[in-house]
Amino acid sequence: MVASTVGLTLLLLLTGSCGGGSASNASTSVSGAYEFVVTSTVTGGVTLIEANLSASGDQSTANGAGEVQVLTFEKKIWYVNGICPGNSPGQNNVAVNLGNNNDVALTFDEGGNTLPGQGVLVGATINGNYAVSGSNCPDLVGVVGFPPGTDSGGIVGNQVPNLSGTFAGSLTLPNGPDDAALTLTENTDHTLTVSAALTGQVDNGTFTLTGTAVGNIMFVSGTISGQTVDLFGYYDRSGAYTKMPNSLLVFDYDLGSSDGLLLGQ
Repeated sequence: MVASTVGLTLLLLLTGSCGGGSASNASTSVSGAYEFVVTSTVTGGVTLIEANLSASGDQSTANGAGEVQVLTFEKKIWYVNGICPGNSPGQNNVAVNLGNNNDVALTFDEGGNTLPGQGVLVGATINGNYAVSGSNCPDLVGVVGFPPGTDSGGIVGNQVPNLSGTFAGSLTLPNGPDDAALTLTENTDHTLTVSAALTGQVDNGTFTLTGTAVGNIMFVSGTISGQTVDLFGYYDRSGAYTKMPNSLLVFDYDLGSSDGLLLGQ
Protein backbone atom coordinates (compact mmCIF):
# COMPACT_ATOMS: atom_id res chain seq x y z
CA MET A 1 0.00 0.00 0.00
CA VAL A 2 1.20 3.51 -0.81
CA ALA A 3 1.12 5.92 2.10
CA SER A 4 3.22 8.55 3.83
CA THR A 5 4.66 7.59 7.17
CA VAL A 6 5.74 9.42 10.26
CA GLY A 7 9.12 7.94 11.22
CA LEU A 8 9.20 7.79 14.97
CA THR A 9 10.80 5.57 17.59
CA LEU A 10 9.53 7.07 20.79
CA LEU A 11 11.55 6.28 23.95
CA LEU A 12 9.52 7.78 26.76
CA LEU A 13 10.83 7.54 30.32
CA LEU A 14 8.01 8.24 32.70
CA THR A 15 8.67 8.78 36.41
CA GLY A 16 6.40 8.71 39.43
CA SER A 17 6.90 8.72 43.21
CA CYS A 18 5.70 6.76 46.22
CA GLY A 19 5.07 7.97 49.79
CA GLY A 20 8.29 8.65 51.69
CA GLY A 21 10.38 8.35 48.52
CA SER A 22 10.98 4.61 48.92
CA ALA A 23 11.16 2.34 45.88
CA SER A 24 8.31 0.02 45.05
CA ASN A 25 7.31 -2.23 42.20
CA ALA A 26 5.02 -0.82 39.54
CA SER A 27 1.46 -0.98 40.77
CA THR A 28 -0.27 -0.23 37.48
CA SER A 29 0.13 -0.92 33.79
CA VAL A 30 -0.31 0.86 30.50
CA SER A 31 -2.75 -1.29 28.53
CA GLY A 32 -5.75 -1.14 26.25
CA ALA A 33 -6.50 1.24 23.40
CA TYR A 34 -4.38 4.41 23.59
CA GLU A 35 -4.01 7.60 21.62
CA PHE A 36 -0.70 9.45 21.89
CA VAL A 37 -0.86 13.07 20.69
CA VAL A 38 2.61 14.28 19.67
CA THR A 39 2.65 18.05 19.01
CA SER A 40 5.70 19.64 17.36
CA THR A 41 6.72 23.13 18.43
CA VAL A 42 8.93 23.28 15.32
CA THR A 43 6.48 22.46 12.52
CA GLY A 44 3.21 22.94 14.37
CA GLY A 45 2.14 19.49 13.20
CA VAL A 46 0.18 17.04 15.35
CA THR A 47 0.91 13.33 15.03
CA LEU A 48 -1.67 10.90 16.40
CA ILE A 49 -0.15 7.57 17.41
CA GLU A 50 -2.87 4.98 17.99
CA ALA A 51 -2.00 1.71 19.73
CA ASN A 52 -3.76 -1.32 21.20
CA LEU A 53 -1.47 -2.27 24.08
CA SER A 54 -1.53 -5.74 25.66
CA ALA A 55 0.03 -6.11 29.12
CA SER A 56 1.95 -9.12 30.42
CA GLY A 57 3.45 -8.51 33.83
CA ASP A 58 5.53 -5.35 33.73
CA GLN A 59 5.58 -5.19 29.93
CA SER A 60 3.04 -4.06 27.34
CA THR A 61 3.33 -4.33 23.57
CA ALA A 62 1.55 -3.50 20.33
CA ASN A 63 2.86 -4.67 16.96
CA GLY A 64 1.94 -4.32 13.29
CA ALA A 65 -0.72 -2.42 11.38
CA GLY A 66 -3.49 -4.17 13.29
CA GLU A 67 -2.23 -2.74 16.59
CA VAL A 68 -0.41 0.51 15.75
CA GLN A 69 -1.46 3.26 13.32
CA VAL A 70 -0.21 6.81 12.71
CA LEU A 71 -1.86 9.95 11.33
CA THR A 72 -0.42 13.48 11.05
CA PHE A 73 -2.26 16.80 10.69
CA GLU A 74 0.02 19.63 9.59
CA LYS A 75 -0.75 22.94 7.88
CA LYS A 76 -4.37 21.84 7.37
CA ILE A 77 -3.27 18.68 5.48
CA TRP A 78 -3.76 15.09 6.68
CA TYR A 79 -1.06 12.48 6.12
CA VAL A 80 -2.15 8.86 6.47
CA ASN A 81 0.68 6.98 8.20
CA GLY A 82 2.34 10.31 8.97
CA ILE A 83 4.36 12.96 7.20
CA CYS A 84 7.89 11.49 7.46
CA PRO A 85 8.72 8.28 5.55
CA GLY A 86 10.77 5.69 7.38
CA ASN A 87 12.92 2.88 6.02
CA SER A 88 10.07 0.39 6.51
CA PRO A 89 6.80 2.31 6.11
CA GLY A 90 3.93 0.92 8.14
CA GLN A 91 6.10 -1.38 10.26
CA ASN A 92 5.07 -0.11 13.67
CA ASN A 93 5.42 -1.35 17.22
CA VAL A 94 5.06 0.00 20.73
CA ALA A 95 6.74 -1.54 23.78
CA VAL A 96 6.18 -0.44 27.38
CA ASN A 97 8.32 -1.50 30.35
CA LEU A 98 7.29 -0.67 33.92
CA GLY A 99 9.92 -0.35 36.66
CA ASN A 100 10.21 0.63 40.31
CA ASN A 101 8.35 3.72 41.52
CA ASN A 102 6.03 3.26 38.53
CA ASP A 103 8.75 4.44 36.17
CA VAL A 104 7.81 3.60 32.59
CA ALA A 105 9.92 3.17 29.45
CA LEU A 106 7.79 3.42 26.28
CA THR A 107 9.31 2.72 22.87
CA PHE A 108 7.43 3.63 19.70
CA ASP A 109 9.13 2.26 16.57
CA GLU A 110 7.67 3.33 13.23
CA GLY A 111 9.66 3.04 10.06
CA GLY A 112 13.00 2.78 11.87
CA ASN A 113 13.37 6.44 12.91
CA THR A 114 13.80 7.58 16.50
CA LEU A 115 12.38 10.28 18.79
CA PRO A 116 13.12 10.30 22.56
CA GLY A 117 10.98 11.93 25.22
CA GLN A 118 10.26 12.00 28.94
CA GLY A 119 7.22 12.57 31.09
CA VAL A 120 5.00 11.26 33.87
CA LEU A 121 2.20 8.72 34.16
CA VAL A 122 -0.73 9.92 36.30
CA GLY A 123 -3.52 7.36 36.50
CA ALA A 124 -3.94 6.24 32.89
CA THR A 125 -2.72 9.53 31.37
CA ILE A 126 0.78 10.19 30.07
CA ASN A 127 2.17 13.75 29.87
CA GLY A 128 5.64 14.38 28.53
CA ASN A 129 8.00 16.20 26.21
CA TYR A 130 10.42 15.15 23.51
CA ALA A 131 13.45 16.57 21.72
CA VAL A 132 15.38 15.17 18.79
CA SER A 133 18.29 16.27 16.60
CA GLY A 134 19.86 14.76 13.50
CA SER A 135 16.56 13.38 12.20
CA ASN A 136 16.44 12.46 8.50
CA CYS A 137 12.78 13.50 8.24
CA PRO A 138 12.40 15.80 5.19
CA ASP A 139 9.75 17.76 7.06
CA LEU A 140 12.45 19.00 9.45
CA VAL A 141 14.69 20.49 6.74
CA GLY A 142 14.45 24.18 5.91
CA VAL A 143 12.42 25.20 8.96
CA VAL A 144 13.39 28.82 9.66
CA GLY A 145 15.07 29.28 13.04
CA PHE A 146 15.88 25.59 13.62
CA PRO A 147 18.86 23.43 12.62
CA PRO A 148 17.99 20.74 10.03
CA GLY A 149 16.68 17.55 11.62
CA THR A 150 15.74 19.22 14.92
CA ASP A 151 12.33 18.77 16.52
CA SER A 152 10.76 19.08 19.96
CA GLY A 153 7.35 19.28 21.53
CA GLY A 154 4.83 17.70 23.84
CA ILE A 155 3.29 14.25 24.25
CA VAL A 156 -0.07 13.36 25.77
CA GLY A 157 -1.34 9.78 25.90
CA ASN A 158 -4.84 8.74 26.95
CA GLN A 159 -6.93 5.59 26.90
CA VAL A 160 -9.82 5.72 24.45
CA PRO A 161 -13.17 3.84 24.39
CA ASN A 162 -14.22 1.30 21.78
CA LEU A 163 -15.25 2.48 18.33
CA SER A 164 -18.98 2.15 17.86
CA GLY A 165 -22.01 3.90 16.45
CA THR A 166 -23.40 5.02 13.10
CA PHE A 167 -21.86 7.82 11.05
CA ALA A 168 -23.54 9.33 8.00
CA GLY A 169 -22.70 11.75 5.20
CA SER A 170 -21.12 11.77 1.74
CA LEU A 171 -18.18 9.59 0.70
CA THR A 172 -16.28 9.47 -2.57
CA LEU A 173 -15.48 5.80 -3.16
CA PRO A 174 -13.91 4.06 -6.21
CA ASN A 175 -17.28 3.89 -8.01
CA GLY A 176 -18.05 7.56 -7.37
CA PRO A 177 -19.85 9.68 -4.74
CA ASP A 178 -22.26 7.97 -2.36
CA ASP A 179 -24.62 8.85 0.43
CA ALA A 180 -23.22 6.68 3.19
CA ALA A 181 -24.13 5.41 6.64
CA LEU A 182 -21.37 3.39 8.33
CA THR A 183 -22.23 1.39 11.45
CA LEU A 184 -19.14 0.39 13.46
CA THR A 185 -19.05 -2.55 15.87
CA GLU A 186 -15.83 -3.27 17.78
CA ASN A 187 -15.29 -6.60 19.54
CA THR A 188 -13.31 -7.16 22.74
CA ASP A 189 -10.27 -8.26 20.69
CA HIS A 190 -10.39 -4.96 18.71
CA THR A 191 -11.62 -6.63 15.53
CA LEU A 192 -14.01 -4.27 13.77
CA THR A 193 -17.04 -4.85 11.55
CA VAL A 194 -18.41 -1.99 9.45
CA SER A 195 -21.83 -2.22 7.83
CA ALA A 196 -21.81 0.32 4.99
CA ALA A 197 -25.23 1.34 3.66
CA LEU A 198 -24.57 3.16 0.37
CA THR A 199 -26.68 4.96 -2.19
CA GLY A 200 -25.07 6.22 -5.40
CA GLN A 201 -24.90 5.86 -9.17
CA VAL A 202 -23.25 2.44 -8.82
CA ASP A 203 -23.13 1.57 -5.12
CA ASN A 204 -26.61 0.71 -3.89
CA GLY A 205 -27.02 -1.64 -0.96
CA THR A 206 -25.34 -2.65 2.28
CA PHE A 207 -21.74 -3.89 2.21
CA THR A 208 -19.70 -5.45 5.02
CA LEU A 209 -16.12 -4.36 5.67
CA THR A 210 -13.86 -5.96 8.28
CA GLY A 211 -10.59 -5.16 9.98
CA THR A 212 -9.46 -3.64 13.25
CA ALA A 213 -10.07 -0.69 15.53
CA VAL A 214 -6.69 0.78 16.53
CA GLY A 215 -7.28 3.37 19.22
CA ASN A 216 -9.42 5.98 17.50
CA ILE A 217 -8.66 4.63 14.02
CA MET A 218 -10.85 2.43 11.82
CA PHE A 219 -8.73 0.21 9.54
CA VAL A 220 -10.96 -2.02 7.37
CA SER A 221 -11.20 -3.52 3.89
CA GLY A 222 -13.70 -5.31 1.70
CA THR A 223 -15.45 -5.25 -1.65
CA ILE A 224 -18.01 -2.65 -2.73
CA SER A 225 -19.79 -3.25 -6.05
CA GLY A 226 -16.86 -5.28 -7.33
CA GLN A 227 -14.20 -2.77 -6.20
CA THR A 228 -11.75 -3.60 -3.42
CA VAL A 229 -11.52 -0.83 -0.84
CA ASP A 230 -9.15 -0.20 2.05
CA LEU A 231 -10.59 2.44 4.34
CA PHE A 232 -8.81 4.30 7.11
CA GLY A 233 -10.99 6.43 9.38
CA TYR A 234 -10.15 8.71 12.29
CA TYR A 235 -12.79 9.19 14.98
CA ASP A 236 -12.62 12.76 16.30
CA ARG A 237 -14.64 12.50 19.48
CA SER A 238 -14.29 16.14 20.56
CA GLY A 239 -13.94 17.79 17.15
CA ALA A 240 -10.41 18.94 17.96
CA TYR A 241 -9.23 18.44 14.37
CA THR A 242 -12.35 18.27 12.17
CA LYS A 243 -14.22 20.99 14.15
CA MET A 244 -17.14 18.56 14.23
CA PRO A 245 -17.57 16.54 17.48
CA ASN A 246 -18.46 12.86 17.12
CA SER A 247 -17.21 12.74 13.52
CA LEU A 248 -15.41 10.13 11.42
CA LEU A 249 -12.89 11.36 8.84
CA VAL A 250 -12.53 8.65 6.17
CA PHE A 251 -9.51 8.14 3.88
CA ASP A 252 -8.58 5.85 1.01
CA TYR A 253 -5.68 4.07 2.69
CA ASP A 254 -3.91 3.17 -0.56
CA LEU A 255 -3.97 6.72 -1.93
CA GLY A 256 -3.81 8.57 1.38
CA SER A 257 -6.62 10.84 0.15
CA SER A 258 -9.73 11.93 2.04
CA ASP A 259 -13.01 10.23 1.05
CA GLY A 260 -15.20 12.47 3.21
CA LEU A 261 -16.36 13.40 6.71
CA LEU A 262 -19.21 11.50 8.37
CA LEU A 263 -21.17 12.72 11.40
CA GLY A 264 -22.37 10.60 14.31
CA GLN A 265 -26.07 9.86 14.34
